Amino acid sequence: MIHFTWGGEQLLTPEQIREALSTDGLLFDTAISRHGFTPYMRDYEVVVVVPRGSQHVFRFSHCPFVEVFTGVRDEVWRHSWDDVFTDYSAWEAAGQPAGYVWGVCDSLAFPGPTYLEDSKLAEEWTSRLGKLMHEVLIQTNGHNIRVVFHDLHITELREGDADWVRVGTPPKPTSNS
Repeated sequence: MIHFTWGGEQLLTPEQIREALSTDGLLFDTAISRHGFTPYMRDYEVVVVVPRGSQHVFRFSHCPFVEVFTGVRDEVWRHSWDDVFTDYSAWEAAGQPAGYVWGVCDSLAFPGPTYLEDSKLAEEWTSRLGKLMHEVLIQTNGHNIRVVFHDLHITELREGDADWVRVGTPPKPTSNS
């Protein structure tokens, strides 16, 4: 298991964050299979599946600000509106119409993460919380993620771990009806 930790009681430096984000290219040109707040709602996790089959969790801790917004162009959104795009098998059965196929259930991290130097947002949160904060933008082909955080942990997952994402088996949509 790989576990990188910078910070804790020590303040993180921009160089350490950049190093962590570029470690082995784990967050560049890889599949982001899941992202969101942890159950306790303080930290934000990004789970990536790298081409050689390993999976890693990037846990950004102490996140007072997270913004997720589309990376899909407006024109592509308009062509991808139908629910057939949310189910890969249904999209194939429909003749693979042009558009963004949400049903692949991951986003390609490209161009990937950028440490935002001189971030006004991180500076504001540093002032408000009295702790050094950082801002990272993770760009993908589906959604872009801006995170303001204090610490970063990267953990390699093993198949069978609770956070392991089963690739190729997208979750079935649920219905309240």
